[in-house]
Amino acid sequence: MAASRTDADTVVSHKTALRVRWGEVDPAGIVYYPRFFAWFDEASDELFRALGLPWERFFPEQGITGLPIVEVHCRFTAPLRYGDHLTIISTVAEVRDKTLRIEHVVKHGETTCAVGYEVRAWAAPAEDGALRARSIPEAVAARLRGDVDPSAEKTPPPSPLPGAERGYSP
Repeated sequence: MAASRTDADTVVSHKTALRVRWGEVDPAGIVYYPRFFAWFDEASDELFRALGLPWERFFPEQGITGLPIVEVHCRFTAPLRYGDHLTIISTVAEVRDKTLRIEHVVKHGETTCAVGYEVRAWAAPAEDGALRARSIPEAVAARLRGDVDPSAEKTPPPSPLPGAERGYSP
């Protein structure tokens, strides 16, 4: 599903659909709480992909190590159980100089099960090898704010898989 824009301050959001798997529940039969943080990460990945910025290509192109989480929060409001279908609505709530905040709402049907957020830093190695936050390039910040419609831009095709030039294919 493509990222969508709303006109309320031009917000970028995306919906990720998942199903609760057996290994994600605890002995009480409800989702074990760390899974929500893994789902937030997956939903953020899908949000960037919907914006035409797939991490496997985007990070190397931008010269960054990634977008490490520097703050995370989740408030649980209703349980999820094995087999439940859920939707995570992820919204770019704020873009600052070196960080961005992505808010997540986890729903099962009309029921809100969790609300949370991640603050992620734009991170690259410094000269001493340490990971440091860097300024987010304006072109990227504009896309994250919804100032640029990704569907209007031509996205280059993904890089070929290793070995493709020799005729190997999965």
